[in-house]
Amino acid sequence: MATSSVNVHRLEKLRPLGKLEEFSSARHHLGIFLNVGISVSYTYRGALGVDLREAIFPALSDVIQRHPVLSAIPVDEDSAAPYFARLPEINLEDAVTFLIRQAPSDGHSQDAELDSLLERQHNIDFKANYGSVPFWRLLILINPNSDIEFVASFIYHHALGDGASGIAFHKHFFASLTSAAVRQGSKIIYSLTNPLLPNLELLHPLPIPPASPYLQESALWTGTPVSLPMRTLFRTLTLSHQLTTSLIQTCRKHQTTLTATLPVLIARVLRRLLPGGSHALKCIIPVNIRRFLPRDSIADDDMGVWIDAISISYDSSKIPIWDEAQRSKDIISAYLASDGQRINVARMKQRGDMREFFLSLVGKERDSSFEVSNLGVVKNMREEVKNEGWSMGRCRFSRSAFAAGSAFSIGTITGCDGCLCLGFSWQEGVVERNIMEEIVEGVKTEVEQVTRER
Repeated sequence: MATSSVNVHRLEKLRPLGKLEEFSSARHHLGIFLNVGISVSYTYRGALGVDLREAIFPALSDVIQRHPVLSAIPVDEDSAAPYFARLPEINLEDAVTFLIRQAPSDGHSQDAELDSLLERQHNIDFKANYGSVPFWRLLILINPNSDIEFVASFIYHHALGDGASGIAFHKHFFASLTSAAVRQGSKIIYSLTNPLLPNLELLHPLPIPPASPYLQESALWTGTPVSLPMRTLFRTLTLSHQLTTSLIQTCRKHQTTLTATLPVLIARVLRRLLPGGSHALKCIIPVNIRRFLPRDSIADDDMGVWIDAISISYDSSKIPIWDEAQRSKDIISAYLASDGQRINVARMKQRGDMREFFLSLVGKERDSSFEVSNLGVVKNMREEVKNEGWSMGRCRFSRSAFAAGSAFSIGTITGCDGCLCLGFSWQEGVVERNIMEEIVEGVKTEVEQVTRER
């Protein structure tokens, strides 16, 4: 961890990191996965009447006071016993950055300027000014000549929250923007003394699931072996509202889901691009497991890390779309029907020092081809009858590459504008940029084709 003038060991100690939180803490320390982000477009209808900062800072203050984890930082990430400590205060001027776009965004085309900003952010860790600033940051990208249209990008350490936590942040930020009267206030936010929400181990017995039968996957494609240092590359693909709607309707017609279908479409694209000898593919699918936890302890809009992951294998030599999409849905449904008795991250209890585990992977082949994490649909909370006020629009889910993970990952989310946005992240050198560009364009082509054939 970078040096700091603050003695972090004098900060209020909260609780040890759970094993799942330690998973991301070790990754951050080693520089093999740095952060995750949720970006949302905001628009104000009418005359705002105040400087944008006077609207954003009070709203952000409310969110910080609501979620204690936003005032917490991991301490001793470079040890076998990391823990959370509380920052006594947060200076909003240090946590929020206001930027003016180089060119206006029309809200329809691919947003190359935002992609570039997110790519840079996913290569910046939280080691600078350690102990003085939070392990998250908020970037406000403003349309030129219009302070009532901007994209808010919430970038955060993955030990603080999962993907659903990023959506929760924006929901509460939006609610504070719309419900609280704009007010003057200090830019210094003093932390409350609320305890952190429990980690996964404190909420669930986490029985070790039975080992799956080992299947030899011949010629599994996983890109290049695990290597360091890591640099993240990032690009988004946004489907129009009409194309998104058609895709969802097509999935329903074939009695499957978007989450189950997207990996199949990606596997079909890879089939055309892989070297001749490669034919096995494995997809990792993260799963929100709040449903398995006590509802009086964890709510859907709480911030924390309560996720699992399952894997599905495909034979790229033959991938019939809807048969494979239905098979994928059945695998996901069987996992959800297990009522939390097959949580795969429970196996982390059997691992020792996470840092040693990750370092042991360097130079070895990866164990999966790609990852698809679907956060679902973010509903617009603005009342349509209003003639003025804030509204949420397009949403984007972005992440740093994972040097010890899949060859590339895709974060998907459907925003309040009804558009499905896919964020592609990969490590420089693991997959060539021109190949990734072909994958991105290939996914769009696959979607257009299956919706035409429905």
